Amino acid sequence: MQRNEKIFLEGKIPIRLIQKPFCQKCMNFVNQGEESCYNCNHPPPIVEDWYFNKVLCLGIYHSYGNDDDDFSNKIPINIISNLLYLLKFKKTRNFKNYAGKLLADGLFQLIIKNPEIFKNTKYITASPNFNKFRKINCEHIIIPLLKKMNKNGFDVENTLNNTERLREVGENKFKPLEQRFKDIYGVHNIVGKDFIGKDVLIIDDVYTTGSTVWDLARAMKERNAGEINVLVVGRAIRYNSWEVPENFDFDELILYFSYLDIDRAPKKIDDVIVTQLEVRDDIIEASFQGSEGDYRLLIDYKNKVIKHNCRDFIHNRMRIKKFCKHLTKVFIDLKEQNTQSYVKNLLNSIYLCLDRWEFKEI
Repeated sequence: MQRNEKIFLEGKIPIRLIQKPFCQKCMNFVNQGEESCYNCNHPPPIVEDWYFNKVLCLGIYHSYGNDDDDFSNKIPINIISNLLYLLKFKKTRNFKNYAGKLLADGLFQLIIKNPEIFKNTKYITASPNFNKFRKINCEHIIIPLLKKMNKNGFDVENTLNNTERLREVGENKFKPLEQRFKDIYGVHNIVGKDFIGKDVLIIDDVYTTGSTVWDLARAMKERNAGEINVLVVGRAIRYNSWEVPENFDFDELILYFSYLDIDRAPKKIDDVIVTQLEVRDDIIEASFQGSEGDYRLLIDYKNKVIKHNCRDFIHNRMRIKKFCKHLTKVFIDLKEQNTQSYVKNLLNSIYLCLDRWEFKEI
C-alpha cells in the first residue's frame, strides 16, 4: 500500500497528509480515476455556485466511539484529530495556543507547497460566532499563520473583524445535507469591506459538507472578492468502525498515545520514577512512585486490557484511550531497553485494534 506523505509540524510533530485519490475540489475520498466526489458534482439545489475555488486539508479528522453528542468523549484517530481535540475541547488558552501554533505551521506548509493557488492572497478570514465576544477556535490558527505568511513575503490582511454571523443555525450533526445548506444560506455578512477583486483565504478547523465555507464565500463574492480558496485542518471522514491508514512509526505512536504530552510537557514524563518494570509473554507490569502512594500498571495483550490507577488516567485519559505520563514513560523505557521496532510493534498492536482494547482502573 502507498504510504501517506508525511510532514512535520514545526519540524517535530509528524502527521500524514490525505492519501490519493481524493476529490480535486474538497479532498473527499473518491474512486481511482475520479476527479470529483458525488457531493461536489451533485450539490443541493440551493447551491447554484460553490463560490470558492479549492479546498486543501492538512489531514483526516475522525473520532470513534458511541454515537452520542459528546465528541469530547470519542477517541481521536490520529495526531491531527488529537490537535483538533486540544483546540476544540480544552478550555484553557495554553492548550488552544499550543495546538493553533502547530496547525498554523502545517497550513503554511500547504501554502508553500501550492504557490500557484495562494501567491496572490490578500485577505484571510474565518466563520465567526454569532456572539461577537466569543473567540472562535480558528483565531488561534489565524494569528500565528498570518505572522508566518507576512514574515515570508506575503502581504495579507486579517478581515475577521469585518465578518459577521447574522443568526444562529443550531446543531448540524443530525441535519440532512440539503437542510444544512438551507439553514446556513444568508448567515454570513461582510461589514465595511470591499475586496476589489483581491484573492481571499478562508480558514476552517473541520470541513464536513462545505456548507459553512460556501455561505461565507457567497458573502465575500457579494463584496467583490476575487478567487477564494479554503485551508482546513481536518477533512471529516465518517467510518462505521475503527479505521486507521497503516502502521505508524514509534515517534508518531508515542505522540498520539501521550496526547502530545511527549512534546508539550516532556519534563512531566521525565520526572516519572519507575520502581518496577517486568515484561513476560503477553503481560507488562509496572509500579511507580507517586505523590499519593505507589501506582500500578498492567498491560494484558492477550485480553486487550490496560489497567492503571493514577488520577489523570482514571479521570482524563481512560475514556478516550490515551496514555498518562506513567504509561508513556513505560514505553520510552522499553524503547531504551529493547529495539525500537520491538516497542513500535507493541504500540501498533494496541493502535491497530484500539476499538477492542479496554482501559480500566486497576
